[in-house]
Amino acid sequence: MPQIRCRFCHESVDAGEIRAHEAEHLKPRPDGQQSEYVTLPPEERAEGDLAGVPRAYVHRKCGAGTGMPEEIIRSYLKDPFLYTAEATYCCGCRRHVPWRECRWVETGEDLETYFRALQAAKPEMRPGPLARLVILLARLFRR
Repeated sequence: MPQIRCRFCHESVDAGEIRAHEAEHLKPRPDGQQSEYVTLPPEERAEGDLAGVPRAYVHRKCGAGTGMPEEIIRSYLKDPFLYTAEATYCCGCRRHVPWRECRWVETGEDLETYFRALQAAKPEMRPGPLARLVILLARLFRR
């Protein structure tokens, strides 16, 4: 059976088992956050010093702080279009909330402005029209 690389752990998995395998990564931890998130494979992530890169944010509606894991930071720095949900997990609300509702602890900048600036710096990575349509439809059906 053909092998597919898992988007979470990056291990090779039989194609017929990938859905069940990835579902395990989505199971909630005790804090409500899913066990793992999609990331770029380690060899494709941004390298180098992360000094000056914000790592923690506060959800302005509940006041709770949440830290962002390094593997996610290094993934979005390399591909700022990787996370199309435009939301991030809030440890206080125990759910995903819009970027615009969160501010980086280190800079005070809201996450939406931050991610839009990263995306503007790498327009060549922007998904094509068909991919953007799929993303839009997925957002509409989630509501």
